[in-house]
Amino acid sequence: MGTKERRNRKTLKETESRTCMRCSCSLPRGDLSYVIQIRVFADFDEWLVEPREGVDQQLEELMKQVEQSDPENLEKEVYEEITLVLCKSCRDRFVHEIQHPWEGPFPIPMDPSRIIH
Repeated sequence: MGTKERRNRKTLKETESRTCMRCSCSLPRGDLSYVIQIRVFADFDEWLVEPREGVDQQLEELMKQVEQSDPENLEKEVYEEITLVLCKSCRDRFVHEIQHPWEGPFPIPMDPSRIIH
């Protein structure tokens, strides 16, 4: 890569504007932001159930399904990575919802003095 290409690349990166992927607020360069990386992958519990029709028949049916399926969708069923860039407020809410999923997306404050009328 030549010097001019490096300079153009640096200028582009310096002027890139980022936004929170949840609320779409602007994330100016140098301001605090958070990167959340999620890996979702298939689990195998080492338990295989023998099919009634036999392994060969099941394998043949499975191969037909694979041939008729979209390769990208098949890959996502096995492994997928998701990366989010969030502002502080959305990061806090994301972490809270992950840590307390039973509260739902809008938890009710337990301290009535914190409720604004």
